[in-house]
Amino acid sequence: MIIKRHDNDFMTLRPCIADGEKALFHRWAEVSQIVPPSPMVGGHLGGVAKDIVALVEFEDGTIRELSPNRIRFLDNYFKDYSFYDAYTENAFHD
Repeated sequence: MIIKRHDNDFMTLRPCIADGEKALFHRWAEVSQIVPPSPMVGGHLGGVAKDIVALVEFEDGTIRELSPNRIRFLDNYFKDYSFYDAYTENAFHD
């Protein structure tokens, strides 16, 4: 499904199953959280913890951030690619 956005760009939404429900995948997003230094003597100095999440829209219009392992895409982009084994110089076939 392709929808037109306000800025005249086109955005492709990928159909998926997310948490067992039909959904539309919008994009990947990086989220981060500041980790304060440990109060323990010799503890870690703190920093930033980062993660990747999927922004997914459900049929009722709600949007959720989900871990990548909680979604399964329904379209099949693999058919558009050729897989070639460089070691044996043979193409992989079904």
